[in-house]
Order: sequence, then C-alpha cells, then structure tokens
Amino acid sequence: MAWLEQKRKRKHSFKEIMSLLLPYLSRKKLGLIFVSVISFLSAIVGLVTPQLIKYIIDIAIPSNNVKLVYLLGGAVLLTAIVTGLLVYATRFYSALYAQQIVMELRNDIYETLQMLHLDYYNEENTGQIMTRVTTDLNAIQSLVSFTLRLLMNGVIFFIGAYAAMISMNAKLGGILLGLFPGFLWLVYWFSKKVRPIFYQSRTKFGEVTSILQENVTGAHVVRGFAQEESEIEKFDKANAEYRDLIVKARIYRSFYFSFMLFLIGLGASIVLLVGGLAVMRGEMGRGEFIAFISYLAMLSGPTRQLTWLVGIIQRALASGDRIIELLSGKKEVQEDPNAIDPPVFKGKIEYENVSFGYDEVVVLKNINVVIPPGQKVLILGGTGSGKTSFVNLIPRFYDPVTGVVKIDDIDIKRYKLKKMRKQIGFVLQETFLFNATIKENIAFGNPEATEEEIIAAAKTAKIHDFISELPDGYQTRIGDRGITLSGGQKQRLSIARTLLTNPSILIFDDSTASVDAETEYHIQEALDILSRGRTTIIISQRISSVKYADRILVFDQGEIIQDGTHEELIKQEGIYKEIYETLAESYVIPSKLLAEGGD
Repeated sequence: MAWLEQKRKRKHSFKEIMSLLLPYLSRKKLGLIFVSVISFLSAIVGLVTPQLIKYIIDIAIPSNNVKLVYLLGGAVLLTAIVTGLLVYATRFYSALYAQQIVMELRNDIYETLQMLHLDYYNEENTGQIMTRVTTDLNAIQSLVSFTLRLLMNGVIFFIGAYAAMISMNAKLGGILLGLFPGFLWLVYWFSKKVRPIFYQSRTKFGEVTSILQENVTGAHVVRGFAQEESEIEKFDKANAEYRDLIVKARIYRSFYFSFMLFLIGLGASIVLLVGGLAVMRGEMGRGEFIAFISYLAMLSGPTRQLTWLVGIIQRALASGDRIIELLSGKKEVQEDPNAIDPPVFKGKIEYENVSFGYDEVVVLKNINVVIPPGQKVLILGGTGSGKTSFVNLIPRFYDPVTGVVKIDDIDIKRYKLKKMRKQIGFVLQETFLFNATIKENIAFGNPEATEEEIIAAAKTAKIHDFISELPDGYQTRIGDRGITLSGGQKQRLSIARTLLTNPSILIFDDSTASVDAETEYHIQEALDILSRGRTTIIISQRISSVKYADRILVFDQGEIIQDGTHEELIKQEGIYKEIYETLAESYVIPSKLLAEGGD
C-alpha cells in the first residue's frame, strides 16, 4: 500500500488538474467558444443599463423630452429581455457542455478501473472508489459549469463596470480600487485554508460510504456475530469526523463570505458618502451618481459569484487530486506491443525458475514445474504458502519477479492478454454474481451464447433442475451478490458460467471450501465433467478432491516441497501425509465419498 499512500501525500497543482481536463475541453472547443461569446455578450448588454438610466435622469427628464424617456425606457426593457435570454443560454449550454465533459471523464475513469492492477482493489476500499466516481466528479462538473458561466461573464462585467465608474468619477473609482488588495488577500487566505479540508472531507466521505457498503453486503455476518452496536459506533465515529470537517470548512467559508460582504458594504458606504457630497457640490450629476451606484450594485453580484467560484475551484482541486490518484494508479501488467494471438491451447503449463512477491515480501521461491496438457493437479498447503499466488501468475494477474511462465512452450507475456484469459477458466471460493438474471450471469463470459448452450452448461453444472423449479426460470433475477442463493447454488452457477466459455485451462480455488458434504459431492461431480480433457489446477483442503487429481503439489513457505500422486505421497513422511490424515479424521463423509469413488 506504500505506493498508494505516497500518491495521497502529493497535492497536484491547478495546472496539473486543468491539464487533466484539457483533452476533454478541447473536444468541446466550439461549444466552449459559443458559451464564452454569449457570456461575453450578456455582460456587455448588462453594462448598458446604468448608462441608459443616467441619460434618462440627466438628459431626458430635465429637458422634458417625453419621447426620449419612452425611447430610453424601452431600451432598458429591451436590454433586460436580451440579458435574460443570454443568461438563460449561458446557463443551459454551460451545464450541457459540463455534463458532456464529465460524462466522458467518467467513462474514462470506469475504463481505467477495468485496467488497474488488482493490487489497487486490494489496497483501496470500495467507498473511496465510489466517491471518486460520484462526488468528486460532481465537483469537477461544478468547476466546468460555473467557470464557463461565471468567469467570462464576471471578469468582463467587473472590468467593464469598473472602467465605467472610473470614467464617471476617478476619485471614487480610486477609493474602490484601494479595497482590491483586501479582496485578493481574502481569496488567497480562503484558498489556502479550505483545499486540504475539502480533500480530507472527500476522503472521509469515502470512508463513510465504505462502512455503509460493507455493512449492507455483510449484514448476515454483522448480525451473526452480534456486532450491530460496534458497527453503529464505527459508522457514527466516521460520520462525526466527516461532519466536523464539513463544519470546519463552513466556518472558514462563513468568515470568507462575511468579510467579502463587509468589503462590498464598505465600498458602498464610501460611494454614498463621497458621491452624495459630490452631487451636493455640483461635482457630479444625479444621473451619473445613480449610474455609479447601479454599477456598484451590479458589481456585488459578480463579486459574490467570483467568491463562490473560488470555493468551487478549491473543492474541484481537492477532488482533482483524488481523481488523478485513481487515473495514475498502478496499471495492470502490460501487454507486449508485438503480442500474438494465442492458438487454442493444448494446456501445457511450465514454470521456469519463477520467484514472486508483494512489496518485497517473497511468496514464491524459484518454482520449477511442468504440468502436461490435460493433467489434473491438486495443490495443497497452509495459509500463506503461495498456492493462490502460484495460480494467479497463469492468467497474468501478476507477473513473476524473476523467471518465466509458459503455456504450450511460449512465454505467456508474448500472448495478447484478453484473448489468453478467455482460454483460462476460474471457479473461485467467493463466487460473485451480478444483480441480473440467472441467464445473464451464466452468459457473462460468453454474451453471444444461445439459450440452448446456456441450458446445456447449467445441466452439466447440475443446476438446471433447480433453475427450472423457479417461477421465472432462467429469467429469475438474483439479488445483490446472489445472496438469495445458497453457497452451493452460487458455485454451480459459477461452474456453468465457466463451462460456457469453453476454456482450455481450468483453475478451481477452494471452490468447495464453504459447502456441506452433500453439496460438495454435487459440485465435485460437476467439476469432474467440466475438467475432462482440460488442464486443471485445483486448490483445495478437502481430501475428497484427491480422487480427481492425477498429481499433487504440496506448497510450504513459497516452495513446492512434495510432488507426486496420492499413492506416492501417502507413503512418504511429510506435510501431505499429515494433512491427509488430519482431514480424513475431520471429514468423515467426504472420506466415504472418496472411498466410494476411488480408482
């Protein structure tokens, strides 16, 4: 996990985060230009209104020119209508393009999740990943939308209004300019304070989400161990910490906005005092004074909007850090640019001087073994002996640190990754089923399979009769993670799913570890049919698996310490004999099944 923690310590610059968005922004270049133009026009049109009011008060009314009053009044109405239409267009199209940009970014993040190394999923919890794809992306969407809408409009309006005020009364304009350093300091102070808080709050929200997700999916375990109160306390603690971070950010934000309003109010007070005296002395016309106040009032809107934008930018920077962490995560093993399409495998597997480890912890040491095509190999060993790491190298979930893994005498690194994996079938102890129909779950590895092929696979896996008894048959929907099915039923669905891909190599990882003896018998029966004519590797602690094995490999501390048939190894003093005798005493029924089916 060290690499992930190092990434979390680094904060990315605004330039780096904008470079993340630049490819998406460039693809919407014409749309962004269009939004910028209408935003610019809405600011320009809005700046006209105070000038029209000035002319009405200083020229039209004193001269009793009714026609000019109507004309200028109509112009004010027209500018209001045009401004309203332009503001509507700006809001609509900025939101539209922001959603399109974030949709593309979300798609790329999802694609990245499919390519990330399995270590990422081992080291990062689900809640953090979900928060990055939802809450963090919403912050980016707000950044794009508000920046498009407010930045161009606000900056043009600010510059235009201030220029108009300077032209009308340079003294008053200069006084207002003196408040600007206070505004800049406030923006800098707020930005520096809230970005780390926003980052921490996003991370903490991910933790809250993760606790919730774990307790929903693990509800049976929580209640089975009577840990409801403990889990409630854990959730309350994380939720309270998240609340405290949000409150802390709100405190800074409240001070920020309050001080900003104070600066605006201070400017307004100075204008009313100095400008009012100037009007009384005849140094400034009444219409000019009202126009000046109108510009100042109009400036308060963009000023508040720009202060909002600062908060939005800081939230987006914090979220951008987390999104970049994900996008720059350790990718899956790399495919050779000159990789070849694998032929239909015969199934020979060979390890040559293979060593492997995680974060410098060695788990496999100089493994040399050849598994001939069609052989059924049982792997035994204690926890942490290297069994699962051994089989994880075959589909290239990981690459060895040293040595070579071959299939059919060719280094597996030379094969195209996805096409190679399509010929390797996995049946795992923890079966994952999607929230979909039984038919869709079985056909997951082969979506083009016909209904006849799906039913044939289910029959082979000894699950067809059960499915047929369900009211909706193969169209029956399975709940989240298949919790409405028993462990044995889920395993047999997994076997049917694997069978439908017609793999050349099969790997069973403790696929009967969590079921009763009768269910184990039916699963073993299905596995026996599935493995016929295929190279098969079985990781199991059930001695009933022995009768299906042509060969047994015994692992201990990352090494193969015994290799042979059951008849050969049972005669030797060693770990295999100890494991076999221990399990034979513990599992009486499976031993009877073994005796009934032994050759």
